[in-house]
Amino acid sequence: MVDQRVPARVVRTRFPAVRDDHLRSLAQWGLVEPRREGGEIGYSFADLAVVRRVQAALESGRTFRAIVRTLLAERQGQLSLFGARTLSADRPAPRVVVLAERAAAVQTHPGVAAAADRERAEAAFAAATERDTDAPGDRRLAMELYREALMHDPTLVPALVNLGNLHYSEGRLPEAHALYERAVHLDDTAFEAWFNLGNVYHDLGRCAEAVTCYQRALAIAPEYADACFYLAVAYEKLGESDAARPYWQRYLRLAPEGEWAALAREFGE
Repeated sequence: MVDQRVPARVVRTRFPAVRDDHLRSLAQWGLVEPRREGGEIGYSFADLAVVRRVQAALESGRTFRAIVRTLLAERQGQLSLFGARTLSADRPAPRVVVLAERAAAVQTHPGVAAAADRERAEAAFAAATERDTDAPGDRRLAMELYREALMHDPTLVPALVNLGNLHYSEGRLPEAHALYERAVHLDDTAFEAWFNLGNVYHDLGRCAEAVTCYQRALAIAPEYADACFYLAVAYEKLGESDAARPYWQRYLRLAPEGEWAALAREFGE
């Protein structure tokens, strides 16, 4: 049987206490699954049951934050809060690291390659970044070229990070983890490696390790809003809401109109 949908405009009329930002937040948390059909967003009857509960709880005086926590705890337990599936789907793809950003740190490492090998590595790295796109064929070639760069210079941290990014984007977390770990061992100022290593730990459900990595990333780049957001998420999943609150608030200061601003406002109170 086809899953009939109730248009969003009907939902808003029927449940006036549930605002549009509440509906968006419920969708981001995976508590409802709206779908666009025929140019209009619709909600299933299962979604309506959730929205009805939210409406009643809001009318009774409960805060939206408390309502969401209850719904999530009932559905999958405390660790479902901001589950890896929802966040990974919404998280931007890891950005490509440019060689110049890490060249100085890499070249001072004791195991640095000889000049000739370094030149070959940098040439392969440059070719790889040109192919580092979303196209499947380009991605495969980029991976091969990053590996070639690392064959010539195993200490080339940007190649480790970018190769790790490609593995991470394709869901190969163990491979990404190993590459990011190697990168931060060679260069502990590699912000992208620390941040993305935190993402790997988060997706594996190892939130204590994720906290450590996000903290290291923020020590290097204090103004990076996404690191604040994911650090807050990791603390929440550990049940440490008091530790998370300053990072919700910091995210809002850095990105008041950011993608996760509504969530940060709710949880940063």
